[in-house]
Amino acid sequence: MTQADAPSASALMVCGPEISNDVTKILAPARVPTTSSTWTDHLYTCTYHLPAGLLVLSVKESPDAASATAYFETVRKQMGTTTQLTVAQGLGNPGYESARGTVVILKDGKTLRVDATGMPTASGPHQLSRADLAYEIASDILGCWSE
Repeated sequence: MTQADAPSASALMVCGPEISNDVTKILAPARVPTTSSTWTDHLYTCTYHLPAGLLVLSVKESPDAASATAYFETVRKQMGTTTQLTVAQGLGNPGYESARGTVVILKDGKTLRVDATGMPTASGPHQLSRADLAYEIASDILGCWSE
């Protein structure tokens, strides 16, 4: 597999209309969030600028399975204490989460990271914890990736 000079369609999806709509439905902000994105070293990052804080979604595109696994494990070490997601939680993919509000899942050579640590301890009309918010957004993205 060769790496592209631009993010893949699945990486771009984290900042696309479907996920943006999901973020808006889940959090019901007073205004539609704006986003900013970057593409550096095969890492696509989309930051949602919400009235309550920042929600950061990223996808690292690796050239092969070994590189993807190495990156996935490096992120885990950087995060400190994590809890492994169950097979059902990761929708059949390896993943882990931090109690602070970050979920990381590895799928098809791509490492998805949903970081809700910049959000309040309880967000949206359902008062989701950061961890629950990150998990819900990650699940929505994985659902789109499997279509």
